[in-house]
Amino acid sequence: MVIFGLVGGCDFQLPPKPPDVFFKVNSVPVGAGPAYVASADLNLDGEADLVIANSKDHSLSVLLGRGNGSFKLLPPLPMPLEPSALVLADINKDGWPDIIANSRGTNSLVVWLGQGKNTFVKWRTVKTGQGPLFIIAGDFNEDGILDIAVTLNFSKMEIYRGRGDGSFIKGETYKTGSRSYSGVSGDFNHDGHQDIALAVHSSNASSIRLYFGKGDGTFPTSSIIAQGLGTLTLALGDMNSDGKEDLVATSALGDNLYYLVSNGDGSFQKEIVFSGGGGPIALVLGDFDEDRQIDVVVANSRSSSFSLITRNANGSFHFPVRDYVTGGTPLTLTTGDFNSDGLSDIAVASNAEATVDIFLRRRVMK
Repeated sequence: MVIFGLVGGCDFQLPPKPPDVFFKVNSVPVGAGPAYVASADLNLDGEADLVIANSKDHSLSVLLGRGNGSFKLLPPLPMPLEPSALVLADINKDGWPDIIANSRGTNSLVVWLGQGKNTFVKWRTVKTGQGPLFIIAGDFNEDGILDIAVTLNFSKMEIYRGRGDGSFIKGETYKTGSRSYSGVSGDFNHDGHQDIALAVHSSNASSIRLYFGKGDGTFPTSSIIAQGLGTLTLALGDMNSDGKEDLVATSALGDNLYYLVSNGDGSFQKEIVFSGGGGPIALVLGDFDEDRQIDVVVANSRSSSFSLITRNANGSFHFPVRDYVTGGTPLTLTTGDFNSDGLSDIAVASNAEATVDIFLRRRVMK
């Protein structure tokens, strides 16, 4: 629909919405209260699969992709209280993806090792500080083995160094200033070592905290950016194709999103504000309209939708956005090629309805 208005006595016309590139093909029932969804090829059959952390019935749902947008649901993996975040990675170096999920209610992480033949074995429980909130994976001590950072309820981040067999050794603990439900790992100062960025937020303070890695599993220096913006979640990507890793953040204030351009030395330029839908909460990045620019897809918890936010030729964000209706209260989404056509699709979980909606992508007509 074309919208017309009047400004200063002159008619104006809004630009068209982005192309309609997604269509819903499936709604898969999962456990109660899906809080986090991640995608990987779990059984190495070439098809993208899904794992969902269900916070209300304390389980993990494993969905095996059939390559046509449909999924086979495996028996749920039982978890301790309140799983709300997870990572998928080969932590014991046997070639099979594994699962590390948090348990907020028992102050622990649970390691599920992939065994092939669509099976996972509960391998270890790792005790953490109080209220683990989010998990970030990376090789922080550069030994070729996956490590993890875990944010905690009482404004802390703990580092755990992987042994390579699915177990971990606790490292340093760092103060974060406020709670963090989201973070990413990248080399923000181009020194060859992995750094960590956290979105931290409380009722009276918020910022993005940067922790600069030394390459030995420690993060001796840090800095604070984006203060007072209400940042909730982060995504990492080279948005302007300059070889530097930029940040995109959702915010609890004014339904805003923010784009922070990296200077490549650990600092970032002043944030650029743009908008999605009501209650932006989780986001993924990718070129969804095939114009060689990185776009943003964001789940809107309050308006029960996700928004496709594309870029203009000059790199600015296009308005209006295109919205897609989802199940109630979507809190998490991910991207993957769910029908094996070479295009990135979207899986978005409805916390209220205990489903994962699958949206496939169609090619843009040039």
